[in-house]
Amino acid sequence: MFIIDYTKIFNMFSRHKENTDIIIRTWKSENEKEYDDFKKRIDKIFDNDLSILLDMYKLMKECVPPEAQSFYDWLLNLLTQKLGRTRNLLKKEKHWAGKYTEKIEKCIKNKQLLLGINLKTGEVDIYTSCQKNLLMVRSGTPSETWDRLPLYMKSYIIDQANKLLEQSKKHLNFSRLKRKKTAEALAFFANIFYLSHAVFMPGFMANLYDKTIERQESLLYCMYYFVVFDHGLQTMFKILNDIISKDDIDGENLVFVRNCVHMLVHESLQLDVENKGTWTNAVNDCNPELWKEVMCALSKAKGKRGKKKTIYLLDDLLKGNVESLKKLIEEFIERYVDVGEKNFEYLACLLFALIKAEKIKKNIEYMTFHRAIEAFKKCNYGHDTPQELYGILKKEPKEGLKENKYKKVQRVIEEWSSIFKEVK
Repeated sequence: MFIIDYTKIFNMFSRHKENTDIIIRTWKSENEKEYDDFKKRIDKIFDNDLSILLDMYKLMKECVPPEAQSFYDWLLNLLTQKLGRTRNLLKKEKHWAGKYTEKIEKCIKNKQLLLGINLKTGEVDIYTSCQKNLLMVRSGTPSETWDRLPLYMKSYIIDQANKLLEQSKKHLNFSRLKRKKTAEALAFFANIFYLSHAVFMPGFMANLYDKTIERQESLLYCMYYFVVFDHGLQTMFKILNDIISKDDIDGENLVFVRNCVHMLVHESLQLDVENKGTWTNAVNDCNPELWKEVMCALSKAKGKRGKKKTIYLLDDLLKGNVESLKKLIEEFIERYVDVGEKNFEYLACLLFALIKAEKIKKNIEYMTFHRAIEAFKKCNYGHDTPQELYGILKKEPKEGLKENKYKKVQRVIEEWSSIFKEVK
């Protein structure tokens, strides 16, 4: 239907995601009750209480730019007209996508052109090749769109096209080829929708940013934590599975549910909040129709190599009286870590002392601890020196350190492990 190169966009925003994860985790640790209430409302969906979904929908709708809403209204009006009036409406409305209409039309006519969208500034331009740090969108022909659709979607669209054709007295004269062309025409309108949807994205993101950062909408914080850290998309899959298992749904609604499942799987892999293994485990006992949809989505997805970097707060890592431990950690940092002198190596001693006192979870990697300390102090510390020292301390400290340095490091670890052990 359209081709989008998300990889460059994700690279552009990857450095911001780590900070966002820290902000959301911090908010959640300070607002446990509010998040628990959110989860309870999610659980009520199983009992047909959709109020939380309506609130989420309303919040997202408020972020839709006015020009985008006008376009959606126009497209809905267009698709609900009789076939004979569609051409007149297309000719009559010259600015169905606002100021972006002309550029979208050019890309639809010339399949080699691409729309380049700057998500920061909102600028949209036409290019002949992919550009760095822009969201790139390319139109496809109706035939290309049709060929990429799964079989069940083709069947559904053909059924809908036949219903439209039945309104015409001449529908009996339509050959099989003409019916296919009608179905491709519906795909063409979907092409218009996705190209227009892409150009409205910067405005949507700006409004979403305003609600998240400026107005601090708690529902958005709950939604982010739910999806990114709490397997929220798999929870929504279980809700869909429960719906079709309990209720008899017709073919049209089944297509809708299967599309939702496909989207949940695809987006969870793109966001890197789930992987092929977690989805395979999640669908062991699900409805056969949804099992096939998940497996189909996974077969098309590319696995991500490398180890996933996870952000934790000190609250997630420490054991026991967390608040008292954090006060002592702050005292340790003030005493031994000098930002001005870039003296960060004693952070390795801090982690060793916590491990020896059994006040931190087992098998913590140094960088996991380091990022948690940076989030706690809201300060960037160089990780090279302390990570190197931590590696030496884990293996053979006597051989890797000079005698004076070794004695000093051991003294600090012994002193502070005793201090941490006293915390009850």
